[in-house]
Amino acid sequence: MKARSLWYVAPQQLEIRQVDVPDPGPHQVRVQVQACGVCTWDLFIYSGGFQSFREFPFYFGHEGIGIVEKLGPGVSRVAVGDRVALRESAVIGAEGTGHMAEYALQSEAEVVPLPHDGKPDEHWMIEPVACCVNAVDLARIRAGARVALVGSGFMGSIILQLLALSPVSNISVFDLRPESLGYARSLPGSAPIDVYDLGTKPDLADLPGSFDVVIETAAVEQAFLLANSLVRSGGTFVVFSWQHHPFSFDFGDWHVRGISVLNASPAAAADFTGCFYQSVPLLQSGRIDLAPLVTHVAPPEQAQELFRDGLSKDNGYIKGIIRWA
Repeated sequence: MKARSLWYVAPQQLEIRQVDVPDPGPHQVRVQVQACGVCTWDLFIYSGGFQSFREFPFYFGHEGIGIVEKLGPGVSRVAVGDRVALRESAVIGAEGTGHMAEYALQSEAEVVPLPHDGKPDEHWMIEPVACCVNAVDLARIRAGARVALVGSGFMGSIILQLLALSPVSNISVFDLRPESLGYARSLPGSAPIDVYDLGTKPDLADLPGSFDVVIETAAVEQAFLLANSLVRSGGTFVVFSWQHHPFSFDFGDWHVRGISVLNASPAAAADFTGCFYQSVPLLQSGRIDLAPLVTHVAPPEQAQELFRDGLSKDNGYIKGIIRWA
């Protein structure tokens, strides 16, 4: 069947194109995509930074939420009409596999059932929540730990919600965007949350080497170096962000201070699909709430403007969603 999809065709240029989405084969399902989140990875592709990995044009999208429309032979875990989250396809850019389209073809193992609870699809963006669950699980944060979060954009704010549910003694948040800082200040939790506005150059002289766990989500060199400096000797540094550009760093510092460094990439997860299932009750119960963080929702015809705001972080942008149905 034919379906509309959103293609990256050149740096900062998108087009809606028709693709063929075939009937599902054995143990496959075809999903009518309702909404797809715009990830930082999508914005990196849109900027032109992904061309060394894959040439334009292609389409992608890996944060899809939709309704099962057709089953292939042997499918038993889901039924037609089920609401599901879509796992990232193993094939990037092949027709039928991307979620940034009206329909997507997935294996049965790549869809996670979601409740029909009346919550809008844009507030069920479970893939980024699963990434954050993976990071917090990986960090093995002990009760009473002192934790720092460097970067509190969309992903950082989800991690902050998870930390606020845990029995830590203190959380310190470092960022420079008013939207992110405002959200961090407003979040209730069992532990006190200290907020540091890096845009005002606060006095951080007493903070280096004082945190048990530091999680870095900002994806810029300066934030990485700040986060590294905050970890105490023998503490844990969780690298959550994807640094897209190389920079120089003295790895001997980690050896001398005895720091445990953890790569929180989903690719490093022992069972990333399991993180999706962990995330479902957190979203369903409201303990993780994406509503305050989803700032831009648009149809594919307005994707150019949404992606532009996402890349520049204009108009209060924190998280964007393309709604297909």
